[in-house]
Amino acid sequence: MDAQVLQGAAGRDPEVKAAGIQSLEKGLRVLTAIQHAGRAMRLNDIAAAASMTPSMAHGYLVSLVRTGFIAQDRLSGLYDLGDSALQLGLAALSRTDFLSLARATISQLAGELGETVTLAVWNGDAPVVVDKIEGRSDSVYEIKVGSLVRLWPTATGRVFMANLPKAEWEHHLQTMMHQSGETPASITRFITELADVRREGYAATLPATVPDFSAVAAPVFDHRAHLKAVITVLGRQDGFDIAPSGLPLTATLRAARSLSVRLGAPVS
Repeated sequence: MDAQVLQGAAGRDPEVKAAGIQSLEKGLRVLTAIQHAGRAMRLNDIAAAASMTPSMAHGYLVSLVRTGFIAQDRLSGLYDLGDSALQLGLAALSRTDFLSLARATISQLAGELGETVTLAVWNGDAPVVVDKIEGRSDSVYEIKVGSLVRLWPTATGRVFMANLPKAEWEHHLQTMMHQSGETPASITRFITELADVRREGYAATLPATVPDFSAVAAPVFDHRAHLKAVITVLGRQDGFDIAPSGLPLTATLRAARSLSVRLGAPVS
C-alpha cells in the first residue's frame, strides 16, 4: 500500500490518522489502565484511569472481553486482564533468551530437588509467575503461571522488595499489611528486616503462604546488576529443610547465581 492509498483511507475514515488509529489507542488505554492497577477494577475506576467517560470505557471493555484480553467476573462485575493478555505477555517474554535460559535452570533445579520451582518477574506493581516446573511432591495448585504473588509475607515478595527501589513497592505493602491488621510498628520492623534479606541473598518462609508448604527464594540479576527475576522452591513443610546449609537453599542459590552469570551479571 503506497502513500496515496494511505492518504485516501485517512480521508474516508476519520478514525484513521497519519499517526495511527485513534480507536485502537483508546482501547489500549483501557487495557493498560487495568494492567497498571495490578488488580481487578470497577468500570468507573477504569474510565477515570483511562481519562474517558464510563459509557465510552464500557464500549471498549465489551470488545476487549470478546477478544479475551479482558475478563469480567460474573459475580462481582469487576474487570481484570484475560487469557489473551496473559498469552501476549508470555509470548513477548518467550522471544527473549532469558526465558529459555531460565526454564532450563529451574527445570534442572526441580529435577535435583524433586520440588516445585517457580520463576517470577516484576510487573510494575507485584511479582507475577511466568514459569513453573512441578516436582515429585503433590502439585501446588494455588500457584499458576500468570498468578500474582503477594508481597507479604512470601519469600518471593521479600526478595523482590529487598532488591527493588522502595518507591516501587512501599505503598502496596503498606496497604496490604494495614488490611491484614498489622500495626505501623510491625510494618516498620518488617521493612527494616528486608535489609537482612538483601545482605544474605535469599528469603525463606516456614510455612509458606500455601498451607503446609515451605519456600526458599533467591534473586537473579542481569548484566547491569539489576534484579531480573526470583527463583522460588516450594516443598512440603515436614520434609523441606530451609536451613542455610540445607540442600534446598544451597541448590537454589547456586541455580540463581548460575543464571545471573549467564545473563552477564557481575561476579562477586
